[in-house]
Amino acid sequence: MQRWKTILYNTSFAFNCLLVFLLIFEKGLIVPPWVQTIGRMHPLLLHFPIVLFLLCIFWEVVARLKKSSSTEQESIGDGLLLLASITSVISALMGLLLSKENGYTQEVVAWHKWGGIIVSLLSLGWYNFRNSVRRSKAILVMASVVGVASVIITGHLGADITHGDNFILAPVSKDQEQAPVLFEDAFVYANMVQPIFKAKCVSCHNPQKAKGELVMASFSALKKGGKDGALWDMTQPDLGLLMNRIHLPEENKKHMPPLGKPQLTGDEISILYHWLKMGANDTAKVAALPATDTLRTIATALFNTIETDDYTFKPADENKIKELRNNYRLVAPLSLGSPALGVQFFGAAQFKPEQLKELLAVKEQIVTLNLNKMPVQDDDLATIAQFTNLRKLNLSFTNIKGKGLKALGALKELKQLSLSGTGVNAASLNVLTSLPKLSQLYIWSTPAQSENLAAIEKQFKSTKIETGFTGDTIVIKLNKPMVENEEQVLLQPTPLKLKHFVRGVTIRYTTDGKDPDSISSPVYKGDVMLDKNITVKAKAYKTGWISSDIVEKTFYKAGFKIDSIRFIQASADVPYKSMPATILSDAQKGDLNQGSGKWIGYRGAPMQAILYFDTLKTISSVTVSSLINIDGYIMPPQQLEVWAGNDLAHLRLLKKINPTQPDKVAPAYLKGYDLAFEAVKEKYIKVVVVPVPKLPLWHRGKGDKGWIFVDEIFLN
Repeated sequence: MQRWKTILYNTSFAFNCLLVFLLIFEKGLIVPPWVQTIGRMHPLLLHFPIVLFLLCIFWEVVARLKKSSSTEQESIGDGLLLLASITSVISALMGLLLSKENGYTQEVVAWHKWGGIIVSLLSLGWYNFRNSVRRSKAILVMASVVGVASVIITGHLGADITHGDNFILAPVSKDQEQAPVLFEDAFVYANMVQPIFKAKCVSCHNPQKAKGELVMASFSALKKGGKDGALWDMTQPDLGLLMNRIHLPEENKKHMPPLGKPQLTGDEISILYHWLKMGANDTAKVAALPATDTLRTIATALFNTIETDDYTFKPADENKIKELRNNYRLVAPLSLGSPALGVQFFGAAQFKPEQLKELLAVKEQIVTLNLNKMPVQDDDLATIAQFTNLRKLNLSFTNIKGKGLKALGALKELKQLSLSGTGVNAASLNVLTSLPKLSQLYIWSTPAQSENLAAIEKQFKSTKIETGFTGDTIVIKLNKPMVENEEQVLLQPTPLKLKHFVRGVTIRYTTDGKDPDSISSPVYKGDVMLDKNITVKAKAYKTGWISSDIVEKTFYKAGFKIDSIRFIQASADVPYKSMPATILSDAQKGDLNQGSGKWIGYRGAPMQAILYFDTLKTISSVTVSSLINIDGYIMPPQQLEVWAGNDLAHLRLLKKINPTQPDKVAPAYLKGYDLAFEAVKEKYIKVVVVPVPKLPLWHRGKGDKGWIFVDEIFLN
């Protein structure tokens, strides 16, 4: 044993001498490729000295506290010290060789390097003077404190170099405690693109460890590129280096992220691709993207909106909500299970200021307030200012002149404010600059609109000012109307909200499936209630303009609550095989983003769902909400069936339909299939959705199995 201790000590002493020598002449140190392979083993060995040195300190301190030191205990302590010493110096030498490779910022690496050297020399010195250390409590405490501190600091710096800045403390750092960004406030780069780079790229491409001389920690650094050139090139079919490296096979050494590192998901790749396609803009807001834009579609699954945000305040008493609701005032939850309330007024002739004061009973829960075209006065704003959780306030075409806007300074959570069609001027808007979260301000058709817009925008640095369009002499095509209703599942009768930013526009709509025209289709006047399964189509018209394209949105009446639901057979494919059947009855509508987690997918076998009821209900229709993405192999169902009965073994067929199949590729769309039948009152309902067994010959995946995607089943 003594012979081995001598060999280990001499080896450690020699290696420490070599370490000091290399440090003295480090500037002239050139590392050949075969020696680089030794340096790259530094991450493999560095954990041994950390564990051994800390274990050694623990052993020596415990022996001192017990005031007992046998020959056997000292022998074990000697062995731990020697092993810590030899592994520390070897790890330090490897780290020194590794630091000479390109991609490491020497100023940052220096602190980690000196920390490793201190640990190596300290462990060797401790072994040399171990007997003196054991006899002196003060020296033992000092050596232990220095040793533990050196290991922790050196390890922390090493983790920052390997995984990015502040890797260890990141989960408890303040920047991790920031509130989630809402859809209305999200930026494409800052909130969609940059988080991908931070999670999957920055650990190797940061100021401390710039592999390939590429830093991805900021937009300015991204634009600089690395030693292989710029990251993107819009003139190239593959958009340049970034997308090229991402799409290389994983086993290719140039594939990014490298094999063994967390890989990009399909949605993350799509986000990067479409961000580059839009010009790699670092200032674009998600909400400003066109309604059909792919990035906007993906964002709807990533961010909550004002309506669907997770609010922490207590819900209002349901009886109080019912009491406040009448024919001229709608008070309702913004989404299923949310404590947040939305309030909308109807009938200007019936409005009285007292109706606003009555809402103070639920002032904490009111998040959106729509007073469009109500005779609201400036004095009424003092009441509105008491709704401290208000996020969205619509005062368009009210009698507001501006003198009462100062009261709104109490609304610290307000994000959207519409003053269009009121008498406010630029001077009266100054008081709104104190609203910290105001992101959108609508002032079209106001005196302020005709004043110095540049001066107004300068005052509201982080607020987007919407002024509409005033070029009445220009003959151009109108943009589509906006459907402001966020929720597609109707829990109760809800007013249809259509809007257009161009003054003087007439919006015509239909609810019978036909396209609206400029003659026979009804004009939208804000008095349409949604209370059943319905598809709304709307189109904008104005004299001297080209009419807009049609905007279309389908709404579903929630109908009867399904008490319990199960699949007869789970989907065979990941991730759908682990999804519960309750995804079909949670009132959470999916969108065109099939990876949102709101869709269940089946192929090769039908989806069969059994619906249970605690009490018998009279049901006359079943609606199956689905996604169709022909190019993505998601086809209309080949067949849909509804069965019913009081005995699961003897259900009878109520309705069967065979949807029309497409004959060419078309853009993705949402479709609800209605199966109506004579009213029944049964205990069990079975819904069967059959996918096409094979894709047609004209399809690029001909012969492959077709998918069906379903997100909700509604009973009425």
